[in-house]
Amino acid sequence: MKILKGYTKNLHRPKTSIIERYITKEAIEFCSEYIEKEKHVGVLESRHDERVGGKGSRGLDVIKPIVEDLHQAHLYILNNCNDVLPYIVRHEGLVKESNPKMSQNRVLKEHNKTLLNWFKEIVFADDNASEMLIKLANGPKRNVITWQGYGVNKYSFYTKS
Repeated sequence: MKILKGYTKNLHRPKTSIIERYITKEAIEFCSEYIEKEKHVGVLESRHDERVGGKGSRGLDVIKPIVEDLHQAHLYILNNCNDVLPYIVRHEGLVKESNPKMSQNRVLKEHNKTLLNWFKEIVFADDNASEMLIKLANGPKRNVITWQGYGVNKYSFYTKS
Protein backbone atom coordinates (compact mmCIF):
# COMPACT_ATOMS: atom_id res chain seq x y z
CA MET A 1 0.00 0.00 0.00
CA LYS A 2 2.91 2.36 0.71
CA ILE A 3 4.02 2.16 -2.92
CA LEU A 4 0.49 2.77 -4.19
CA LYS A 5 -0.02 5.70 -1.80
CA GLY A 6 3.19 7.16 -3.21
CA TYR A 7 1.47 7.34 -6.60
CA THR A 8 -1.05 9.84 -5.23
CA LYS A 9 -0.55 13.18 -6.96
CA ASN A 10 -4.02 14.68 -6.69
CA LEU A 11 -5.14 14.68 -3.05
CA HIS A 12 -8.76 15.51 -4.03
CA ARG A 13 -9.07 12.28 -6.09
CA PRO A 14 -6.53 9.80 -4.64
CA LYS A 15 -8.04 6.63 -6.16
CA THR A 16 -8.09 8.04 -9.68
CA SER A 17 -4.58 9.42 -9.29
CA ILE A 18 -3.24 6.07 -8.08
CA ILE A 19 -4.92 4.18 -10.93
CA GLU A 20 -3.66 6.59 -13.60
CA ARG A 21 -0.06 6.49 -12.36
CA TYR A 22 -0.14 2.68 -11.93
CA ILE A 23 -1.43 2.18 -15.49
CA THR A 24 1.20 4.61 -16.82
CA LYS A 25 3.97 2.73 -14.99
CA GLU A 26 2.77 -0.64 -16.31
CA ALA A 27 2.54 0.70 -19.87
CA ILE A 28 6.07 2.11 -19.69
CA GLU A 29 7.48 -1.18 -18.32
CA PHE A 30 5.69 -3.17 -21.05
CA CYS A 31 6.95 -0.87 -23.81
CA SER A 32 10.54 -0.89 -22.52
CA GLU A 33 10.56 -4.72 -22.36
CA TYR A 34 9.04 -4.92 -25.84
CA ILE A 35 11.57 -2.49 -27.31
CA GLU A 36 14.54 -4.37 -25.80
CA LYS A 37 13.51 -7.54 -27.64
CA GLU A 38 13.05 -5.86 -31.01
CA LYS A 39 15.77 -4.83 -33.44
CA HIS A 40 16.56 -1.14 -33.46
CA VAL A 41 15.68 0.72 -36.64
CA GLY A 42 18.54 2.66 -38.17
CA VAL A 43 21.21 1.22 -35.85
CA LEU A 44 23.74 -0.92 -37.66
CA GLU A 45 24.58 -4.33 -36.23
CA SER A 46 28.18 -5.31 -35.72
CA ARG A 47 29.54 -7.76 -38.27
CA HIS A 48 31.38 -9.48 -35.41
CA ASP A 49 28.31 -10.47 -33.36
CA GLU A 50 28.17 -14.00 -34.75
CA ARG A 51 31.90 -14.62 -34.28
CA VAL A 52 32.00 -15.18 -30.55
CA GLY A 53 33.15 -18.81 -30.48
CA GLY A 54 36.44 -18.52 -32.33
CA LYS A 55 35.52 -19.38 -35.91
CA GLY A 56 37.65 -19.05 -38.98
CA SER A 57 36.32 -16.33 -41.23
CA ARG A 58 38.61 -15.79 -44.19
CA GLY A 59 41.16 -17.66 -46.30
CA LEU A 60 40.60 -21.36 -45.60
CA ASP A 61 43.68 -23.43 -46.40
CA VAL A 62 44.62 -27.05 -45.81
CA ILE A 63 48.29 -27.81 -45.25
CA LYS A 64 50.12 -31.12 -44.91
CA PRO A 65 52.97 -30.88 -42.39
CA ILE A 66 56.10 -33.01 -42.68
CA VAL A 67 55.63 -36.51 -41.24
CA GLU A 68 58.55 -36.04 -38.82
CA ASP A 69 56.91 -32.91 -37.40
CA LEU A 70 53.66 -34.81 -36.87
CA HIS A 71 55.50 -37.65 -35.11
CA GLN A 72 57.34 -35.19 -32.90
CA ALA A 73 54.08 -33.44 -31.95
CA HIS A 74 52.43 -36.80 -31.29
CA LEU A 75 55.31 -37.87 -29.03
CA TYR A 76 55.06 -34.59 -27.14
CA ILE A 77 51.35 -35.11 -26.51
CA LEU A 78 51.85 -38.71 -25.38
CA ASN A 79 54.70 -37.77 -23.03
CA ASN A 80 52.55 -35.08 -21.38
CA CYS A 81 49.39 -37.12 -20.88
CA ASN A 82 48.86 -38.76 -17.48
CA ASP A 83 46.82 -41.65 -18.92
CA VAL A 84 49.70 -42.67 -21.21
CA LEU A 85 52.42 -42.50 -18.52
CA PRO A 86 52.15 -46.20 -17.49
CA TYR A 87 52.56 -47.24 -21.13
CA ILE A 88 55.63 -45.03 -21.54
CA VAL A 89 57.30 -46.46 -18.44
CA ARG A 90 56.48 -49.99 -19.61
CA HIS A 91 57.92 -49.35 -23.08
CA GLU A 92 61.13 -47.82 -21.67
CA GLY A 93 61.52 -50.91 -19.51
CA LEU A 94 61.08 -53.19 -22.51
CA VAL A 95 63.68 -51.26 -24.51
CA LYS A 96 66.15 -51.47 -21.60
CA GLU A 97 65.53 -55.21 -21.15
CA SER A 98 66.00 -56.01 -24.83
CA ASN A 99 69.27 -54.00 -24.97
CA PRO A 100 70.89 -54.08 -21.50
CA LYS A 101 74.27 -52.72 -22.65
CA MET A 102 72.80 -49.62 -24.35
CA SER A 103 73.56 -46.20 -22.89
CA GLN A 104 70.69 -44.17 -21.41
CA ASN A 105 70.83 -41.71 -24.32
CA ARG A 106 70.63 -44.52 -26.89
CA VAL A 107 67.75 -46.15 -24.98
CA LEU A 108 65.86 -42.86 -25.07
CA LYS A 109 66.39 -42.51 -28.84
CA GLU A 110 65.21 -46.07 -29.45
CA HIS A 111 62.24 -45.51 -27.14
CA ASN A 112 61.19 -42.36 -29.03
CA LYS A 113 61.63 -44.13 -32.37
CA THR A 114 59.49 -47.17 -31.54
CA LEU A 115 56.96 -45.84 -29.00
CA LEU A 116 54.27 -44.68 -31.45
CA ASN A 117 53.84 -48.01 -33.26
CA TRP A 118 54.17 -50.03 -30.04
CA PHE A 119 51.59 -47.85 -28.25
CA LYS A 120 49.16 -48.19 -31.14
CA GLU A 121 49.47 -52.01 -31.16
CA ILE A 122 49.04 -52.29 -27.39
CA VAL A 123 46.00 -50.02 -27.22
CA PHE A 124 44.21 -51.66 -30.15
CA ALA A 125 44.90 -55.12 -28.70
CA ASP A 126 43.32 -54.09 -25.37
CA ASP A 127 39.53 -54.43 -25.44
CA ASN A 128 39.14 -52.32 -22.29
CA ALA A 129 41.08 -49.29 -23.61
CA SER A 130 39.34 -45.97 -23.09
CA GLU A 131 38.12 -43.86 -25.98
CA MET A 132 40.75 -41.22 -25.23
CA LEU A 133 43.58 -43.78 -25.40
CA ILE A 134 42.28 -45.03 -28.73
CA LYS A 135 42.20 -41.48 -30.12
CA LEU A 136 45.72 -40.85 -28.82
CA ALA A 137 46.92 -44.09 -30.41
CA ASN A 138 45.47 -43.08 -33.78
CA GLY A 139 47.62 -39.98 -33.75
CA PRO A 140 47.06 -36.58 -35.34
CA LYS A 141 45.28 -36.04 -38.63
CA ARG A 142 47.50 -35.60 -41.65
CA ASN A 143 45.73 -32.47 -42.91
CA VAL A 144 45.74 -29.27 -40.86
CA ILE A 145 43.09 -26.62 -41.52
CA THR A 146 44.28 -23.02 -41.26
CA TRP A 147 42.54 -19.70 -41.70
CA GLN A 148 43.85 -16.24 -42.57
CA GLY A 149 41.18 -14.59 -40.44
CA TYR A 150 39.56 -15.56 -37.15
CA GLY A 151 36.64 -14.08 -35.26
CA VAL A 152 37.03 -14.34 -31.48
CA ASN A 153 34.93 -12.54 -28.85
CA LYS A 154 33.46 -10.13 -31.41
CA TYR A 155 36.93 -9.12 -32.71
CA SER A 156 38.55 -10.03 -35.99
CA PHE A 157 42.15 -11.22 -36.13
CA TYR A 158 44.08 -11.67 -39.38
CA THR A 159 47.36 -13.44 -39.98
CA LYS A 160 50.09 -12.10 -42.24
CA SER A 161 51.72 -15.38 -43.14
